[in-house]
Amino acid sequence: MDTELERFFARPRYWLMHALPWPTTDPNVGMAEAAHVIAPPTVPVGQRDRLAQDVADLLGFVGVYAREHPDQRVIWFTDVTRWLEWEKDSSWSALGVDWEHALAQLTRPPFLGLYMTVSRRAYHHLINTAERFRVTYTDGHSEVLTDEERQAVHKAFEHKVEADWPAYIGDMVARGHLTVD
Repeated sequence: MDTELERFFARPRYWLMHALPWPTTDPNVGMAEAAHVIAPPTVPVGQRDRLAQDVADLLGFVGVYAREHPDQRVIWFTDVTRWLEWEKDSSWSALGVDWEHALAQLTRPPFLGLYMTVSRRAYHHLINTAERFRVTYTDGHSEVLTDEERQAVHKAFEHKVEADWPAYIGDMVARGHLTVD
């Protein structure tokens, strides 16, 4: 693979991150592999044409969101959901997108993706679509998660993805799993 193309795959314009189910075997575990990241700009146009309609629609709205938020490198699925509701007065349902089906498809080819281990607290931010999000813990205490903390978690994920993704792509190239025909 040529250097320019490898750089394109290693440093895409943006990534999409979404939550996976939190483990049910030990729901009180502090850390879990419960997030997944893909790079929608790296999906070839020819591949996009063959995606399930819900997946294509979801990625299309993520692309619009990315254009309207050019400084955001790691876009959470919940960012797009909030944007649809709060700024566009819409929803996935109103748009006819089965978002659960679409997200499930993002963990399969043709998507390059990383699974990420996240803390419970970061996970709460990752799944939050509410304007005011109160978390109630099993011991009975509760708290409201702040937007400031959400932004800090966002930045931490951005730094982690920016650090880990290029090595992932380099490994895929070295192993011959990522080639261009």
